[in-house]
Parts: sequence; structure tokens; C-alpha cells
Amino acid sequence: MSLQIVKKTGVVYDPVFLKILEDIPGGVTVKTNRFPTTIKEIKKGVLLNASASSLGLYNIIKVAKVAATTGTNATLLIVESPHLFIAGEFIKKSGYARTITRVSATNIEIATSLTGSELPVGELLDEAPIAKESGATVKYAADAILRNNIEIRRGGVETVLDNIFAGVVVRGTVDESELPYFVTTQQKSDLTARIRF
Repeated sequence: MSLQIVKKTGVVYDPVFLKILEDIPGGVTVKTNRFPTTIKEIKKGVLLNASASSLGLYNIIKVAKVAATTGTNATLLIVESPHLFIAGEFIKKSGYARTITRVSATNIEIATSLTGSELPVGELLDEAPIAKESGATVKYAADAILRNNIEIRRGGVETVLDNIFAGVVVRGTVDESELPYFVTTQQKSDLTARIRF
């Protein structure tokens, strides 16, 4: 057998990134303590936030999309898969933020209803730093986008790998329809000077 080259020139199409203008040389370290136990790999295109307390450490930004209209006092949110939320975190809509008590691939259960009004299909829900009745803010603002898939668990092991290094893009153009997770208007605004959606 021999290696036969049939084409000498060409362009490799990356479905998430249409154009990469700038990345972080040497990559960054992705924080690994915030992943569901069912996830073995994080797909390229997920939004990241640079840690304010540790240089070079980045956090995954989490968003869920409502898949079925909820009632006014609903504590069970039907969401589209995939999402990265885990129990004990906080999910928000407008100024309201609630504690997540249980999570599955398509359901997020919260302690009390989120807004006191219906959540329509397609509504995007952010992660919040704490549970609040009003004035809840987003936990992380978007700073970069993951350049490659990263493995966070290997084989049948449930323990998360430590010190996961990954390349990130800080300037360029992405195909929003190819992103693995949902992106809010605020996240696009955070990146608007550097990333085109």
C-alpha cells in the first residue's frame, strides 16, 4: 500500500468558524467543576468567560432554551437538549433567578416558579450567580469561543479530568446555526466588537 495524494490545494471548511482572525496562543485552562455527569465532551463553539480571579482560567457559559410553554406557576421547565446546567446552580429570566433542584437532558426543576408568568417556547434562560426575586444578573459575560472539542471525561470514568487546556477564538466570524449551545442577545452584544454572528 502507498499514500496517494489526489489534491494539492484546497480549503478545509470548519462549520462553526467561518473565519478565525485571532486566538489565544497556547490556549487557556477550562474550569472543570461545572459539568453534568452525562457529558464526556464539550463541543467547539461554546462561549467562555475569562475568570476575574485567575489569569488564564475560563468558565463555560450556560444557557437553556424553553421547549414547551410553561404555566404561570410552573416549577418544571421543559428545555431543549443539550444544556449544561446541574443541580444547585441558578437559572434566570429577566430579573428573577431560581435554584435548580433537579436536572435531566430535557427537564430543569426549580424550587419556585421563575417569573409568575408563562415562559413561551424559544425563550432563552441564563445562569445567575444567586437566587433573587428581582435584579438578578447574568453569572458570566462572554469573552471568547472554544476553538476545538475538548474531552472532559475519558472512557467509563465519571471523574472530570483536571487542567483541560483548550484553544479559544477571540476575534472572527461564526455560523450561529452550527453552535452547539444557545446564544442570547446579551452574549452576542458582549462579543460584538470581536465576533460576528
